[in-house]
Amino acid sequence: MIRINLIPYRTTRRQQQIVQHVSVFIGVVIVAALLALSAHTLSSLQLSDLKEETLRLQKQNAELKQKIGKIDNLDALRTDVERKLKTVDRLQEGRFYSLKTLHEIAQTIPENVWIKSVKNSGSDITLSGLGESNKAVANFMRKLDSSALFNNVQLMVISRVMVNGLPVRSFNLKFKRVDESATSNAVVAKGRAS
Repeated sequence: MIRINLIPYRTTRRQQQIVQHVSVFIGVVIVAALLALSAHTLSSLQLSDLKEETLRLQKQNAELKQKIGKIDNLDALRTDVERKLKTVDRLQEGRFYSLKTLHEIAQTIPENVWIKSVKNSGSDITLSGLGESNKAVANFMRKLDSSALFNNVQLMVISRVMVNGLPVRSFNLKFKRVDESATSNAVVAKGRAS
């Protein structure tokens, strides 16, 4: 009978199985390393995208803060312009104040009365002048008192003086100028009441 020695065959088979197992193990390790590397690469790409997005949002935030600063600056500028416009409006209202005062005085002066000086301090007006007689000065005072712009006309001083050899009356008057806006509001209110 022929005898076959199976021991070397089994050893060879075992060695092949060991090589096969080692090959599978190395293949699994390589596949696991490739999967880990691809996961790491993917997460690195996502991280870089998130960093870029964060930088873009920070830049956009800075631009918005700058725009908000400009808007706040515009609010302050608008407030300043409104204040200046109110000042201009107030100046426009008072622009012809003295002119209207002098025009009204000129309209009420009789032929026999002459004005030497007019002093205006707010609503108080002091006037000095010369009149032909006491009656002429009284007539001038009545005209001033009947004017819509003036009230509370008071004679401070009247005295007899000689000018170029003629006797005349030197006088000083004090009166108040009425606020036109209050007068126009009173007229409007009076018109609504009737």
